[in-house]
Amino acid sequence: MFGTLFLKECKQIAKSITYYIFVACMVIFIVSQMGEFAGVNAPIKGLDNYGYTYSEDENQIMEMSIKGLVNEYFTNSYTAYPYGFYKKVILSEKKQGQIGVILEEVTGITIEELHEQMSDFWSSLTKNASNDGNTVINNDIDFPIKPAKDLSYEEFLTYMDQVDDLIGGGSNYSRNSVKRVNRVPKTYEQAVKEYEEIVHEDQVTRAFARIFSDYMGIVLGILPVFLAVTRGLRDRRAQAAEVIFSKKATSTTIILSRYLSTIVMILLPLLILSISPTLQGLYSAKAAGVSGDAFAFLKVSLWWLLPTVLASVSVGFFFTELTNSAFGILVQGIWWFISLFLCMDNLVGNVGWNLIPRFNTVGEYAIYKDILPELIRNRLFYTAISILLVIATIVVYGYKRKGVMHLNGKKSSNRKSKFKI
Repeated sequence: MFGTLFLKECKQIAKSITYYIFVACMVIFIVSQMGEFAGVNAPIKGLDNYGYTYSEDENQIMEMSIKGLVNEYFTNSYTAYPYGFYKKVILSEKKQGQIGVILEEVTGITIEELHEQMSDFWSSLTKNASNDGNTVINNDIDFPIKPAKDLSYEEFLTYMDQVDDLIGGGSNYSRNSVKRVNRVPKTYEQAVKEYEEIVHEDQVTRAFARIFSDYMGIVLGILPVFLAVTRGLRDRRAQAAEVIFSKKATSTTIILSRYLSTIVMILLPLLILSISPTLQGLYSAKAAGVSGDAFAFLKVSLWWLLPTVLASVSVGFFFTELTNSAFGILVQGIWWFISLFLCMDNLVGNVGWNLIPRFNTVGEYAIYKDILPELIRNRLFYTAISILLVIATIVVYGYKRKGVMHLNGKKSSNRKSKFKI
């Protein structure tokens, strides 16, 4: 019975226009965002630039953050990304005064002295630029300011959180952002170390598989709910609910066949889309002199992305059965938006309890190794949540078959039934 229903559901999904829109959105997103993998090349000694890395030096982080704050303070133009979108913030005189007090605390000198030093610096910079025939670009200045000698790193972070609050949030100054924005040039030795980790620890293919999963996690956090809701409302549109309710199949069999068929039909295009990057990864691994993992994308994609798919589909099924409406899309949409917003401060190694873990880079094996236990807990948590939602869906569906709940989700008079949950 289950196998027959499962295959029937798969065929129904394959005939759905919604499904092909879903697949098209997946293809368009991954092609537009990822393109082709550029491969990995051993760094050549003597180059001027090996890219950038995030500074781990607390004094350097403090100095770079204070320089940026001084520049934005004197122009009263602060950059922020509330809800993930760019915003230019101009503060009131009162808030500017509060920022000024914080600058005095973190630099150890008065605002008047800062203003005088800034004026002298700009005059010198403008004069030299004029002599050289160049233009001064505001974002490129390197104002020589140092943190106060007695300023601890924890005190600095507390002050920066205050700055972020005054700006309105989403700035570069919260304690969660200062490391992300303070990038420093990568040394040759650091570049070599990262290359060796990609080649020997990740066999190239696993590093590519992680960034593939990062991008796909974004769309799979929202698109599957549309398939789930469409399937849940199909019987109502066809006015076939009463007929299905009278079937001998248990509620568990009906819901699980629908749920698992939806999951399988989502994973099918995902695995097909992974073929091209898998081949590119294997080619890059061979060029680097190692044997790539042919199943890297399959393994990483499944354990990384499957819990996200399970959660999105579960939300769609549960709320559709509970309300007989598309309310699940709204719930999942809000959850998805919040998940993306929480990741904006850090796109590499951001896990926590977020529905969409982020690792938007090729490499950084040390970071991945550090977050792996947290990532495993996260994925198990969302798998458990999904199972609970499926069980709840079966219970709701069973009550509806027994007449405890009417088809519109409201209670009605009980009616005799032999249907099994």
